Formats: sequence, C-alpha cells, structure tokens
Amino acid sequence: MSTLQGKSQLTNFVRVSAPARLHLGFLDLNGATGRRFGSIGMAIDSHQTIVEAHYSESEASHDAPKHIQKKLKQLIDAFFSVFSKQIPLPKKHCKLVVKKLIPEHAGLGSGTQLALAVGTALCRLYNINAGTHDIATALDRGLRSGIGIATFNQGGFVVDGGLGSSSVTPPLLAHYTYPEEWRIVLIMESHSKGLHGTEESKAFKSLAPFPISQSHAICHLTLMKLLPALVEKNIDAFGQAITDIQHLIGDHFSTVQGGRYTSDYVATLLKYASKLGYSGIAQTSWGPTGCVFVRNEEAAALLIGKLNDFVKQHFKLETDYSILMTKANSTGAIVELGVGQTR
Repeated sequence: MSTLQGKSQLTNFVRVSAPARLHLGFLDLNGATGRRFGSIGMAIDSHQTIVEAHYSESEASHDAPKHIQKKLKQLIDAFFSVFSKQIPLPKKHCKLVVKKLIPEHAGLGSGTQLALAVGTALCRLYNINAGTHDIATALDRGLRSGIGIATFNQGGFVVDGGLGSSSVTPPLLAHYTYPEEWRIVLIMESHSKGLHGTEESKAFKSLAPFPISQSHAICHLTLMKLLPALVEKNIDAFGQAITDIQHLIGDHFSTVQGGRYTSDYVATLLKYASKLGYSGIAQTSWGPTGCVFVRNEEAAALLIGKLNDFVKQHFKLETDYSILMTKANSTGAIVELGVGQTR
C-alpha cells in the first residue's frame, strides 16, 4: 500500500483506491492438521474501489450508490464502535463518498476491498495508528481468506496460511511480483452471482469433508509447480498448475454452485478456451467471473477475439457478458492525503 502526501501537513481529506483481486483456490479445506483454508490469489488492475473521506460539520454521513448504502453505514458504525476512543470529540464527524466500486458478488473481492478502503480512509483521516489486519479484524474481514488483505497491502501474487486455533486473520506466507508481460483474460457475466454472506456460510457447512489426499495434492501443486513456475516465468507450467488446482476445488464446490463453474455461459467459454490450447483456466472465488492466464497482451487479444466470435456463433440467448484483458496490480491500495473537499 502506497501513500501520496499532500503539500500541507494538516490532513482533512483522504482518498483510498483499492484494487480488485482474484481468489484462485484454497490450500486445505480439510483442516485435519489444525489449520483450515489457506488461499492463493493476486491483485488485478481492471477494477477498483475508490473511497473518499473528509471532515464534516454535521453527523457522520455517506454518499454512495443506493444498493450499498446499508452496508456502508454498517461499516461506519463498526469502525466507530472499535476506534471511537482514539478520535478527539470535536473531530468525530466525517463524510464518506464512494466514487467507484468493484462489481459485487463477481468473485473480485468487492466486500473486503470496500471495508478496508473505508477503514483505512477513516484511520488516516483521524490519524489512528492501525494496520490493515487491525482494520480487517474490526470490520469482520479475513474470516476465511487473507488474499484481500494481502493484495490491499501490497498487490502482487500471494499465498496465505489459513486459520489455526489462535488465528485472527490468515498470515501471509508468500508474496511475489507477477510477471509484467503476463495477462489475464476475464470473462464476466452479470446474470449469475457468486455465493456470499449467509448463503456462503451455509454452503461451507453443507459441503462434505474435503479429502485430505486432495489437500495434499493442492499443497504439492502450489509449492512444487505453481510458485516455481511463477518465479521462473513459465506460463505453461503456471497455467497447468492453476487448472489442476481449480479442478479439485471446483468439483468439490459443484454441489453448491451448480457445477465446476457457477455460470453456464462462463463455463462454456472456459471450456472453449481450453479446447483452443490455453492453459490456466480458472474461476475466481465463487464466480461467476472466469479467467484465463496467457503469456502476453498479443495472446490475450487473440483469445478475446476468438471468444467473441464463439459467442456470436453459438450463444442464442441474450446475456450481459463482457470479455476483457487485465494485468496484475503490483502496488496494492493507494492512499492520497491532502486538504480539500471531495470531488
């Protein structure tokens, strides 16, 4: 996470820009070792959440799209319930403005990034010395995955260690700079929504125990194929490891998400990409967003063209979909401090 300081030493305006993230699989859903979950993921730059905070003479307020106003109020209330003692009484009033949002329930980490952006903006506004993990704990984030926290902090490609009996949030185990030339093709479809909230919690409880042999396989693939391929910039080995991990995870979740992939449209296009010879086929989190990892911008543009042609030829029903190219975000959230009013 980087900070841009305004010219004045007095801060009364904060802007936080947080990147979307891909969640590419869990290391261990079995938990027999005493730790559960453990996640693989990365930050991307195609979508972001931008929150602005400044002092207000009236009561705490917010300006945001209608569908997230309730959620934003809950975040503000939770923040003040935890941190209010650290805020001087004359300065407790603020106004939050949500300028931009990561699409909700698409598998891009919208909830965590909004919470961390709000918490960080308010901490910086009130000069509260709290780290991202402290903010995540206060706002009930990081309850399973630490990918959103880690990518908010520093971007890049990350692996977290899941939750043990004494864990508050998952610890970061590995952080790598994603190869600059590699690209990701995102396949998005708005009619489907990934599981979230209480439905997500119910889904985890209803799943059969994850076979320990498959947890072993995912950990081995991660340590001995995925991460070495990332370091050595071997896109083919990296992609195959992602695909193998995704098959194990997706098939386990198929009973609650309707198949290996949440969206039938996205599934069809991912299968077509695989038939074309592309490796690195994935769904991020509960979907419905799918992704294909490719070696460069040219390969991404070629694949996007082929997928769009396929849609025109084979999709009879109208659906709100988009196919786009993105790359890794290597900075994490950007915090701008200064004097002024929200724009």
